Amino acid sequence: MTPSEFIILFVLISGILYWIDTIRTKEIACSHGKARCKELGVTFLDETVEIKKVRIKRNPRGTVVFRREYGFEFSSDGVRRYEGSITMLGKVLADLNMSAYPEPVTASLHTDASTDSKVVDITQAKTKSDKSKLPTGFR
Repeated sequence: MTPSEFIILFVLISGILYWIDTIRTKEIACSHGKARCKELGVTFLDETVEIKKVRIKRNPRGTVVFRREYGFEFSSDGVRRYEGSITMLGKVLADLNMSAYPEPVTASLHTDASTDSKVVDITQAKTKSDKSKLPTGFR
């Protein structure tokens, strides 16, 4: 085997191993994103993550590994999309961030006395003295 054939074979095998490692790490990152979204009660959109950056870094043990940053989207209300990011050191989760999002609003179909007692009719307040009877937020 000539040196040039050896180099071509080495590059080919290295590329295949990197590709397999990248696919496996992406699957792990995706499972972390899905689990966090399920834990918070939001929807993990598109069922996948996308690669943003790849760098070579050292993990806490000092071993050289790939540091991959992934992005994903989620929704709390089914309408708006919010962004999240996942950082993997090798195959270990290093960081998972999600942008701020509003809590999902659930409409209640039943009424009870406690919610009806808080309703104030502000059309009755016509004079300044009547306005003093309104709760603080309505003055």
